[in-house]
Amino acid sequence: MAHEDWVYTKGWIVTIAGFLIVVIALFILSTIFSGVAAYFKKQDTKTNEVKDVKPVAVKPAVKVAEGGEIAPEVLTAIGMALYLSTNLHDEESNVITIERRATSWNDKNYGVRHWKR
Repeated sequence: MAHEDWVYTKGWIVTIAGFLIVVIALFILSTIFSGVAAYFKKQDTKTNEVKDVKPVAVKPAVKVAEGGEIAPEVLTAIGMALYLSTNLHDEESNVITIERRATSWNDKNYGVRHWKR
């Protein structure tokens, strides 16, 4: 049974309409997303405006030794903290505790090569 020409025409109409709907939806979504991004960027610049602030002398947070180097006590504390935070391994017994169980996957009775003669 041969199709008539109007079937192919309606197919093209549906294809073009679907394509246009997708393109228009993507355009609308991109417009909305760019508008939301611009709004939040504008809000961010309002909150981060630089105000006239006088500089304040800041004391160093780390104890500094003579010559501008970090004190040995501070270096020792940092090294010990790094050692303790990275050395968190359990003692392993090196004993494998997996026991073999008979299941339908490894049972010899269900094997493929079990041929009855």
